[in-house]
Amino acid sequence: MIGLALAVAVAQLVTRSPGLEAVSALEGCWRVTGQVQGQDAPGFAKGEWHLGGRYLMLHLRVPRPGDEYESAITYGPGEHPNEIGSLFLDTFGGLYGPSLGAGTRTDTGFEQRYRFPDSVYLNRFERQQRGWHWTILEQVEGREDQVFADYRLEPASCTRMRFTF
Repeated sequence: MIGLALAVAVAQLVTRSPGLEAVSALEGCWRVTGQVQGQDAPGFAKGEWHLGGRYLMLHLRVPRPGDEYESAITYGPGEHPNEIGSLFLDTFGGLYGPSLGAGTRTDTGFEQRYRFPDSVYLNRFERQQRGWHWTILEQVEGREDQVFADYRLEPASCTRMRFTF
């Protein structure tokens, strides 16, 4: 009990940048509906603060039988007040240069860009009345942007949410 009270007190002492404040509304549990590459991808997500409230990790799980997907996206402060740094890890790969994202606060939420050798994946989070709209656009030079994923996140109970780590 004392440890929990201390953790809460330390988290309250952390001054968050405006960029990180935009991300802070992802804290909590979410029911996820939407599609990835045109296929339904229902799941759940949980946003939690770590290291004394300095970094928020959004953990997404889409438990499709035979095609399960999980990601852990960590958000932290960028170099400037409205900037957001990010590290994107998922079941498709490990840590490599493109998994480092650069983002910024927007009027309705925030955006993150993950650069790959042949494309950029723009993750756009927009606040909705009761949650978030999360769109991932694949941007390839010389082509029109393509919707890679389109999710809706609505508040949910954390009960029975299970992640593999």
